[in-house]
Amino acid sequence: MRLARVVSNQSRAIVVMVALLCAAGLYAAWQLPIAVFPQTDFPRIVIIVDNGEAPASQTLVSVTRPIEEAMNGVPGIARIKSKTARGSSEINLYFDWSGDIRTELQLVQARLSQLSSTLPPTARIRNVERLTFAIFPVVGYGLISDKRDQASLRDVADYVIRPRLARLPGIATVGVAGGKAREFHVRIDPARLVAHNVSAQQVVDAVRNSNIIESPGLIEENHQLELALVSGQAKKPEELNNIVVATVNNAPVTLADVATVGAGVEPQYTMVTAAGHPAVLININRQPDANTVAVVDEVKAELAAMRGQIPDDVRIAPYYDQSLLVRESITSVRDSIAIGVLLSVLILYVFPRNSGTPFVAIQVIPVTELLLFMAMWLARRS
Repeated sequence: MRLARVVSNQSRAIVVMVALLCAAGLYAAWQLPIAVFPQTDFPRIVIIVDNGEAPASQTLVSVTRPIEEAMNGVPGIARIKSKTARGSSEINLYFDWSGDIRTELQLVQARLSQLSSTLPPTARIRNVERLTFAIFPVVGYGLISDKRDQASLRDVADYVIRPRLARLPGIATVGVAGGKAREFHVRIDPARLVAHNVSAQQVVDAVRNSNIIESPGLIEENHQLELALVSGQAKKPEELNNIVVATVNNAPVTLADVATVGAGVEPQYTMVTAAGHPAVLININRQPDANTVAVVDEVKAELAAMRGQIPDDVRIAPYYDQSLLVRESITSVRDSIAIGVLLSVLILYVFPRNSGTPFVAIQVIPVTELLLFMAMWLARRS
């Protein structure tokens, strides 16, 4: 009864305090990020390096060990684990929990930039990221068409859908899987190489050094400086045929003299299907502090806006949506809290023991509302 007396004497102050707390809780509930997992910065950085088709033993010596030795001196590092396979290397760096993983990531990237010049020419650093729950896609879509081939379907995903989605706020990466990526195939004829006294390495170097865009500098014209670009990028097989690979006896040897060039697609080692058909998948990752529900809603709105740019025969269907789990969890918590509030009010009014109890019940209702907002806040955090 002492609590009831305090509530009765300071009713207005308590109502104001509870109202302010409820307003603060409501504001915080709408500002906090929504995700399936809480935002956690694990003290772990993953480095993935591709090394073409080099054997695992060669990749271990030329890629994995130099990176491990360079990472040993990074401040705060506790342990290094690596896995080497044919043409690939994965190095996991574990740091102390007390450190700042964002600063440590910058140190790792700086070490890798210094080391990149000493790695083999075939080595390509594909990924350097810290481990967070944001590495899992929040939503994924499958592109299916009964009229287009897989290369054309991949072009729609790469050049129409991916650029539009990648610039949305809250999105970290937009990955494309499946389909067939277009490329040119150069088939070298050993007999023609010997006949023209040209090596295979000369052919490779000539193609690599010619298929680029370079700037010779600035050109002054009409009191203005204009940047000049010289493009050697090949858009057709015929353009590759004209590349000079060597000069033998003062006569140029072109790529067409020693090889056959044709259009093709990248080798496909993974089959991707959706709804029982070959498909192209688009996986969307959010930024670590982004709202999962908001990101998914933005993606849906953007896909609907670009529907006119996507061919009519291409069907886009979601195959994974993390926001559904979040929405169902929030709805479940909301319903449970609403039922709890009704039962609390019912108990307070049905079982009064003295004349002051109804008044006390009225004062407790705002506290119940505060608990409601706190529970919703916890639900959004989880």
